[in-house]
Amino acid sequence: LVIETKKFSADVSVGLPQLLTYAYKGLSHQESVWGLATNGMDYQFVFLQKGETSTYHLFPKLNLVDAKQSVQLLQAMKAICKPHVG
Repeated sequence: LVIETKKFSADVSVGLPQLLTYAYKGLSHQESVWGLATNGMDYQFVFLQKGETSTYHLFPKLNLVDAKQSVQLLQAMKAICKPHVG
């Protein structure tokens, strides 16, 4: 998991170019990489996958103070941290 943080006052999307750069470099060592851009309140996950043409998927932003979104945020973090077998 690659994490890019920005100041609280910055929109979370400001960190996406830098996050994608770091995460793309990680594809040289593995088949896929999760990324997370955050300003401490908003969180945006990105999933990159190696291929003939590497691709990434940008997930919807989640806000920590929104009750439903905060549950989704914790579920996403739990799923990313879960060991993968295979």
